[in-house]
Amino acid sequence: MTLNYSIVIFALAFGLAFQLLLTGWQTKRFFTRLKEIRKSGLTSIGLEGGMWTGKTYAVLVIDDDKKILHAEKMTGMTIFAKLKSVPVLEGLHSDDLLDETRTFPLKKKLMKAFRNAAREFNKEDGDASSTIEKHKIKSVTMKGENNS
Repeated sequence: MTLNYSIVIFALAFGLAFQLLLTGWQTKRFFTRLKEIRKSGLTSIGLEGGMWTGKTYAVLVIDDDKKILHAEKMTGMTIFAKLKSVPVLEGLHSDDLLDETRTFPLKKKLMKAFRNAAREFNKEDGDASSTIEKHKIKSVTMKGENNS
């Protein structure tokens, strides 16, 4: 039996297109949720992990006093991962996350992602070089609609 290579190529192309569609769906869900919580205050997204170990995203939203209003995480290796609330951090001061001596009931990788997000709040404006570590972005700060 001979294998028709056009069928294999078509199947691979279809699989890639389907993967891109599902990735777009996940990205849309992530940014829709982010748009909702950004209205509350200054927002920072922290990242930890890599391509083979899976990435963990942590989102922090603080008020003018650096009190955490929202803490959410997105972990998982599939496109079905979505932002989930982490209520144990809500109400804390963002600097509490930077205290390495404090422990929280969170996994190590997730805690690193939240700390990367919290570090952004203490950086001076315009210090773009500090947001890049070995050409890998670890966190991003966004201003909400009320924080122009």
